[in-house]
Amino acid sequence: MILQIVSAFVAVAAASILLEAPKKLIFRSGFIGAVGWGIYLIFLDSYGPVMATFIAGLVISTLSHIFSRMFKTPVTMFFIPGFYPLVPGYRIYMSVYNFISGNEQLAQNYLIDTIKISGMIALAIFMVDTLFNILNKVKKLMPQD
Repeated sequence: MILQIVSAFVAVAAASILLEAPKKLIFRSGFIGAVGWGIYLIFLDSYGPVMATFIAGLVISTLSHIFSRMFKTPVTMFFIPGFYPLVPGYRIYMSVYNFISGNEQLAQNYLIDTIKISGMIALAIFMVDTLFNILNKVKKLMPQD
C-alpha cells in the first residue's frame, strides 16, 4: 500500500511537471494525489471502486480548494493532476479491448463501471465546489469586525 501511495505521488508530480505547473506547486499537487489514492485504497475493500472513488474525490477536491486558497493559485492546478490516479483508464481500455474481442457482455460491464467512476469523480468535484461557493457567499454576508 505504501508503495502504491508513493507511486501515486510520483505520477501526480510528473503529471504536474508535464502540465507545466509552477515548481512550488509540484510537491503540493503530488501530495494531494497521494492522499487521494491512499483514501481510495483504504475504502476500496469495504465499499468497492465506485464509492471509494467518490470518497477519495471528495478528499482531493477539498484539499485542492484549501491549497488553492492557501497558496493563492487556481484550484485547477491541484484538481487536474490530483485526480490522475483515480481516472478509470484500465477499465476504459478493457472495455474497448473486449468489444474488439467480441466479449460484448464483459465490455459492457467495464463500460458501466467506467461511467460510474467518472460520474463519481464529477459528482465529488461538483459537491465540494458548491460547498465552497456557499461558504464564500456566507462569509461575504457575515459582518466584518
